[in-house]
Amino acid sequence: MTTTQTTFMGYLPHSFPFAQTEEMAQLGIHAKFRAKIGTISQAQLSQMERRDRVVLLLLDGRRTLLAVSRLTHRGEPDIARTLVRLLASGYVEFVGA
Repeated sequence: MTTTQTTFMGYLPHSFPFAQTEEMAQLGIHAKFRAKIGTISQAQLSQMERRDRVVLLLLDGRRTLLAVSRLTHRGEPDIARTLVRLLASGYVEFVGA
């Protein structure tokens, strides 16, 4: 979980609240995220890697990182790296646990 904490803090924009970053890291695989509707165009979506698109489409605010990992048959660290990219791009938001 320490790796996830460092990764989240290393890749999030400086404007992202530190307390929220800490909360995400502590929740780890139980953290929930949702896609921000209207923040990504069809062109941007089509240029995104398929693996990232699948994760983005599964982020509904109810599924945990663990659930997305199981649905995609990918490991939690791999999903966490994808989430970091999506968070840094502003396509998803942290919901909580």
